[in-house]
Amino acid sequence: MKLPLVFNPRSGPKGKNPDALMARLPAEVRDRIEPKPFGPPWDFEPLIRQAREAEGPLLVWGGDGTIHHAGKALVQAGCPVALAAIPGGSGNGLVRGLRTPNHPAKAVVALLEGRELVMDLPRLDGVPFLNVCGTGFEAAIAHAFDHLDGRGFWNYTRLFFRMWRSHHLFELDMDGVEGEPPDMAWSVCFANLPQYGSGIWIAPNADPTDGALQWVTLKRPHTVDLCFRALPLFQRQGRTSLRKEGRLARTILRLERSMPWQMDGEPVAARDTAELTLEPKAFRMQVTKGCPWG
Repeated sequence: MKLPLVFNPRSGPKGKNPDALMARLPAEVRDRIEPKPFGPPWDFEPLIRQAREAEGPLLVWGGDGTIHHAGKALVQAGCPVALAAIPGGSGNGLVRGLRTPNHPAKAVVALLEGRELVMDLPRLDGVPFLNVCGTGFEAAIAHAFDHLDGRGFWNYTRLFFRMWRSHHLFELDMDGVEGEPPDMAWSVCFANLPQYGSGIWIAPNADPTDGALQWVTLKRPHTVDLCFRALPLFQRQGRTSLRKEGRLARTILRLERSMPWQMDGEPVAARDTAELTLEPKAFRMQVTKGCPWG
């Protein structure tokens, strides 16, 4: 029985070519895996069963959205195998945060030579996510991006500049958190890992094994901020007055109005109240030797 290499042909800016990926792998790795095209309605059950019979992990090659759906399916199945996330999307926030190589073939080899990390599992109103969820500007971008024909970093960038000035601040209230969240924000997220994707270090202090989520709010940047104060968001140790952050294990977030949300970059339903919770050490993740945790 071979390990399934699950891939979404649609995810990422250039689609997927499994033959080209397999050709770049060492022969002993090619002999262990079997590419499996996949997509909606996201029935992972037979693939999880195959991965378990092949003694895991479940290899998933795709963007943050595809990996999000795989993670939810594994949680529903009781996490019988670890999830091995291979970069294949536009942003690749989760794999960047775990320090997985950004080249798919190198990632496959490094993951199969790696180890298992038991990490925390956050939930938004009971629904699990792996990396980050949020509302405000970031969710508006996720919903707009979902309706674009093209993918990739430059489509994200064009959307940003198209929507940046028109998205307004909103009032928010959080209880039971460390730090001092502002009364108003342009964007707010809850991070289990430090990166959004595309090189943005939204929550540099996030640690998926510490039993806490990192909350982060952003101010709307002015034109001059984009040149100076936004740049540190692309640096691991960057500091900027645009960002406020702190920790939480559980909170209720209340908004002034119902607003769209995103989970791991996937658009989800609007709400004006949200409960964030965290289950410590509840998810099995396959990581490389370069992962800094565990």
